[in-house]
Amino acid sequence: MENVHQMTRRPVDEDGLNRAPIGDPAAERALLAQCMHQPDEYKDAAEIITAADFTQPANRLLWDVIGHQIQQKAPVSPVALRAEIEKLGQLRLVANGDYISATANEYGGGDAAYFATIIRGKARVRAVEDLAVALRAAVLSGADGDALEAQIAGYLKHSKSPAGNPFGERLVPGGSFILDRPDTVPALWGYGDQVLWAEGEALLIAGPSGVGKTTVAQQVLLASIGARPGPVLGLPVRRFNRILYLASDRPQQAARSMARMVSAEQRELLDERLVFWPGPPPADFIKDPGVLLRLCQAAQADAVCLDSLKDMAGELASEEGGQAINTAIQRTLVEGIEVVGLHHHRKQGGSKDSGREATSLDELYGSTWITAGAGSVVSLWGAAGEPIVSLRHLKQPAGECGPWKLKHDHPIGQTEIWHQVDVLALLKASGSQGLTPAALAVSLYPNPKAKPTSSEIEKARRRLDQYVEQRLAVCRKTGPSRTAPVAYFAAFDEQGVLGDED
Repeated sequence: MENVHQMTRRPVDEDGLNRAPIGDPAAERALLAQCMHQPDEYKDAAEIITAADFTQPANRLLWDVIGHQIQQKAPVSPVALRAEIEKLGQLRLVANGDYISATANEYGGGDAAYFATIIRGKARVRAVEDLAVALRAAVLSGADGDALEAQIAGYLKHSKSPAGNPFGERLVPGGSFILDRPDTVPALWGYGDQVLWAEGEALLIAGPSGVGKTTVAQQVLLASIGARPGPVLGLPVRRFNRILYLASDRPQQAARSMARMVSAEQRELLDERLVFWPGPPPADFIKDPGVLLRLCQAAQADAVCLDSLKDMAGELASEEGGQAINTAIQRTLVEGIEVVGLHHHRKQGGSKDSGREATSLDELYGSTWITAGAGSVVSLWGAAGEPIVSLRHLKQPAGECGPWKLKHDHPIGQTEIWHQVDVLALLKASGSQGLTPAALAVSLYPNPKAKPTSSEIEKARRRLDQYVEQRLAVCRKTGPSRTAPVAYFAAFDEQGVLGDED
């Protein structure tokens, strides 16, 4: 049986010396024991520290699980904690439960806030040591004075909160939060204004069964860990270190889908950078919105795929269910863990809209809170199993991508853009009459039964305005009247040379 003292063994540095991280493991265990025997004191300690202040992974896990049990008004005995940790698949981290019992036996009375203050003090010193190491590395790599001072200033800015305030690292000065932003949306999947998945914002891929939601998502995830070449749908994908995949909807089918896309030679890479949780999550998000974050932390993942949302909470159509999904996702995002989720359209049954492609967020299943919390929502539409499906970008973090027709190569799990409207070609073909936003909307959003909506016309106008900003088009009135409509004209000739813009 694994020795419980291995839970606090010292890490070995590159120089071969054993150096424990700055901390007080004895105080950590004393605090945990105090909370097991006196659960009412957990709240006092939680006002001083967070899980990140513990030095030992086992102690961080115990702290989170104790807090979860107290929130649910459930027991915090060693037996109950062991059962909860077993649900998370992390028993090895606590020596199959022996470490929990050993920690509980260290109870000797005292005050939880006292131990928490000791732990927080050590964590602050540890943060300064981490800064010193980072600065030393930056100096050796040739960083200039401005970069070093900015690193120091960033540390000081986030450490100005009073001692004992566990929320200091999250509090950001208004000017920095609002003004220190990149000019373009940081993209996880995309670039410039063409962004399907933005940093810090969840991506939802929705559609009926069989249209390739899982296929598209898996291509993005595999490209992000280097198991498949990018780009995906013509857009680059940022790399992740490790991804957690909650295969809750038909896990064996998800495994077969991904098996088309990888080879046996990639086993080591897949083992290192991809981890699966087959079946439903250990707790319904309605009952425990924090379970998603704890799963991600246990898997040491910096991104997570929810396949699919209907399996994460029992009542997606209810306000409670939608809020639980949103809360779970937002708690995960704020800790720097990116989220992509697979979702479904509403079942249209025999309504007059049966068989119609979704064109708004209202046509996706469940509470509005689900899509309200997402940064980007993509809708796939088509017949189940067909190789050609359509893609609409229903909610955008930047510019709109598509609409596109996609072609699935099912045997190899490869998807590519089969058809898209060439706006520049339409501009050239419009000649002296020009291209109006309404005319472009007809091409982008064809619907033989209805004219383009005002929203679709406005999206077409924004698309044309982007070409004006790139000096590829000019906008002029089509007549002398003050109320004459505007049209857009190509600002280049057949050789791509800019023409007369006056």
